[in-house]
Amino acid sequence: MIEFWMMFAAISLGLTGVILVAFLLYHFKMRKRVSAYFHSKAILEWYHLIKKISWRDYFETNLRAETGNTLERPFGTPLHYVAWDRVLFNPVYLSRIPLGLNEPVETEVILGLQAKKPLHLKIPIIIAGMSYGGALSLQTKIALAKASTMAGTATNSGSGPFVAEERAAAAKYILQYSKGFWSKSETVLRQTDLIEVSLGHGAWGSAPVRIKGSKVTNGFARRLDTIAGLDVIIEASLPEVDNQADWVTLIRSLKEITAGVPVAVKMGGTHNLEKELPLILEGDVDVIVIDGAEGGSHSVPPILSDDTGLPTLPALCRSARFLREHQLDGKISLVVGGGLYTPGDFLKCLALGADAVVIGTVAALAVSHTQVLKSVPWEPPTGLIYYEGKAAQKFNPDLGAKHLNHYLQSCVSEMKQAARTMGKRSLKEINQSDLVTLDSIYAEMAGIDWITP
Repeated sequence: MIEFWMMFAAISLGLTGVILVAFLLYHFKMRKRVSAYFHSKAILEWYHLIKKISWRDYFETNLRAETGNTLERPFGTPLHYVAWDRVLFNPVYLSRIPLGLNEPVETEVILGLQAKKPLHLKIPIIIAGMSYGGALSLQTKIALAKASTMAGTATNSGSGPFVAEERAAAAKYILQYSKGFWSKSETVLRQTDLIEVSLGHGAWGSAPVRIKGSKVTNGFARRLDTIAGLDVIIEASLPEVDNQADWVTLIRSLKEITAGVPVAVKMGGTHNLEKELPLILEGDVDVIVIDGAEGGSHSVPPILSDDTGLPTLPALCRSARFLREHQLDGKISLVVGGGLYTPGDFLKCLALGADAVVIGTVAALAVSHTQVLKSVPWEPPTGLIYYEGKAAQKFNPDLGAKHLNHYLQSCVSEMKQAARTMGKRSLKEINQSDLVTLDSIYAEMAGIDWITP
């Protein structure tokens, strides 16, 4: 808490300094010039321009004009397609007795119930796949793994190479079977607690990804088993799969190699969900992972993050409905992510049919916490946790793990408090009947009651 207030004080002092300098300039050196500017039509033109387009649009327009290249924006889309605060929980008073403060609430979740080796987690919040090298530094990946162990959950390798140091720090480890060529040996596959076959994710859709050769340093190249300095491609589709028969064969082989750990399939939200899911399930998978359009990424073209895919809320509702209608609810686990930041977001996802949620952007913020001061203001927060970040070597993974664990514990504590107000002894017991909405569109989308006028 002291560290937080130190950071807050530093930011406040910085802003105060800027305001003070502006005040002095106005009154002593530039008073007439500034006054003339603010009484000219120039400021009015700026006002109308920024009312017409946002500062983000203005800056991105100039970046496109400067380079002629595809833009690369971190953290995914800044847009909010749907509002989770339109959905509310229903506390009880006498219709069902709420639970006391000391009455326990179960938070455990099991993923892949039909697998030979289901994945047991103490909490239903999983660290999302954020890759080493392509995105995060080694220190950051180790911090995420350590935090997942402290909290009793799992961390995900992301689309990058297998990192032995991360695996050693994680009690529960999810390996992402990517559309690249690396980390697919039997030796690597046997070290995982769950395999996530990645068809794409919310921010990128199914688009191919190029990792620039400038990132592929000697150490990174060794982990990828490639040549340093060469561009590396994550393909648009799995190289091993040319048809549906190949798909079934791939899933079967992964289960055989790992002696039965759950196999999950990850895809971005899409209006084609009901066409994609039957084909995915033909492979006898154990877990479906849906990443909504609000999902983050280390670097993504704005058109993919802003204008492509299906938002998390409708993608979750439709996926859960599909599993129920095909009598797969409780047999196939459903995990969802994309733009989820608060305990309320997480618990609403569970109530709407998810078995667990994944967090990426907010996990990166929590793991950096006050250490971000080692990077800002001269570098953005990514400068601390990214592979190529100028302040990456200053990051303390043990401190980062501590703060992320605190964040997870805080979220779970709040989720349990909300469950008590609904008289529920397990987070699994919370369902659609415990929700209500202020909007008829959300009621139809989620299958919950609407507060009618």
